[in-house]
Amino acid sequence: MVPEFLKDVSLFQDLDQLALAQLATLLVSKKISAGAVIFRESDDSDALYVVETGQIIISKHVQGEVDIVLTRFHRGDFFGEMGLFDAAPRSATAHAETDSILWRLDRKAFRQILSDYPEMAARICYRLVIVFIERMRATNEQAREAIRWGLEATGYSPKADRPLFGRKST
Repeated sequence: MVPEFLKDVSLFQDLDQLALAQLATLLVSKKISAGAVIFRESDDSDALYVVETGQIIISKHVQGEVDIVLTRFHRGDFFGEMGLFDAAPRSATAHAETDSILWRLDRKAFRQILSDYPEMAARICYRLVIVFIERMRATNEQAREAIRWGLEATGYSPKADRPLFGRKST
């Protein structure tokens, strides 16, 4: 049986009912309590998660007790997708802001899709690339804004004839 919400997940929007049923057999559902950590920055990376219910916060450690919230994920969103492709450590922490139900697709199951269901794999990979591009554009915009704020904080103005960081240019 296919969980009804999977039809609304953008990652799976190109899959027909049969493909969704095959995919559903490879997903593992898990209830997560509010406040629980799903994974921490630097943990081993090995799975993607899809949100059925609840809200998930993705944060990055800054220093000491300070973390910055990067984004929030809700019903139909997915996160942790880099874990499907490589074993590099997690780049951020994920925790449940509210009681949540997540569906986990681990790397081994994803590799099974790649080998046993090539058409399904192609459709999922296409959607992953689209999301990677969207997220990269958003990250680029955040970086641009952070640089602008940093320049404003130092008093640098590109319109004024003042050197960056108080040094005279030669």
